[in-house]
Amino acid sequence: MYNATSMATKNIFAGTGVKTIFVNVFYEELMKREFVTLADVMCIKRRLPKGYYDHNPKATLSGEMFYGDLKKASSEVVKALEQASPGCIEDNGKKGKGKAFRYVGADDDPLAAERHAIEQKRIEDYVAFCKASAGILPSSWFSSYFENTQLLLDTNREAESGASHIRSSLEQNLTNIDLLPVFNKAITDRQVMRFSYQPFGQDQFELTFHPQFLKEYNGRWFVFGEADREPYQAYNVPLDRIVGEVSPIEGVEYLPATKGFYQHYFKDIIGVTHEQDAKVEQVVIRTKSEYQHGLLLTKPLHHSQKETLPFGEHDGLWYGEVTLTIEPNRELRGRILMYGEGLEVMQPLTLREQINEIVLKMTKQYEPKAI
Repeated sequence: MYNATSMATKNIFAGTGVKTIFVNVFYEELMKREFVTLADVMCIKRRLPKGYYDHNPKATLSGEMFYGDLKKASSEVVKALEQASPGCIEDNGKKGKGKAFRYVGADDDPLAAERHAIEQKRIEDYVAFCKASAGILPSSWFSSYFENTQLLLDTNREAESGASHIRSSLEQNLTNIDLLPVFNKAITDRQVMRFSYQPFGQDQFELTFHPQFLKEYNGRWFVFGEADREPYQAYNVPLDRIVGEVSPIEGVEYLPATKGFYQHYFKDIIGVTHEQDAKVEQVVIRTKSEYQHGLLLTKPLHHSQKETLPFGEHDGLWYGEVTLTIEPNRELRGRILMYGEGLEVMQPLTLREQINEIVLKMTKQYEPKAI
């Protein structure tokens, strides 16, 4: 077994850079007990087919941007293994790009202690982030999973003293936000629930509900699932519209969502809304300034967004364009309007007319009024 004291001053698996990636790849390949070349490691890192550098004369390993990091990584791995188990590395006797290494030691994972130490450190870093993120994560969610722990006690004390250093621009003290962990557990346990629901402007009613998916949009949390009333499937309940207690129902078989259902359900929309008769369309949006164009590229409206016209002079006008393949809904209209005069919908015509109608109504609201 690897003696951790032999490399007490350095853990080759520590770090987050390219060299560390090469260290992990090279080590894992060596543990397969087959000959490994530096070219093999580079191919894995770049997701190229094995033998790429042999079959492409114009592609040179030494010309790759991170070749220096690769050489350092391979040297560190070989040195660490030799320290752990002298004589455990052999090479094929070749030089240059054909040189290969093979691990022949008795231990199947001689640097396991070092790798475990890094994984433990990552867990500790994540817990520290969770602790610092109490201002981002809803407090009830955080409290539910760290209940009765020193971590929660320390977090609360730091918040009270003003020592916390991470905050979200969204206020998480929302109505019924404490139901987040309740529904998360119900989904995990496949538990049918019963509660009263009051949609906006309507009377409240009792709902038998099979929770399947949680989604946050614009600071508001929604639970989706199967319900005992229309639309039945993918029934959408904002947590803040639930009235009173949420109780589990025994003796009712839970109805799960089919695999991948919600990934497909949300794929072509922004937010949570599928509007009646809406269909997926090509939405072309024109940007009116270089700043707005760059902002839209760095913060896309939707994962399907593509730049179809770089910002520049076109027919005597300065603009750029992006195209989305999306189902238009009120959330999309809201995101477009958020950019004000910086964006213009070019197509489809129906969406352009909808935006125009909203803008005209807003303009009328702000017309000077007689006193």
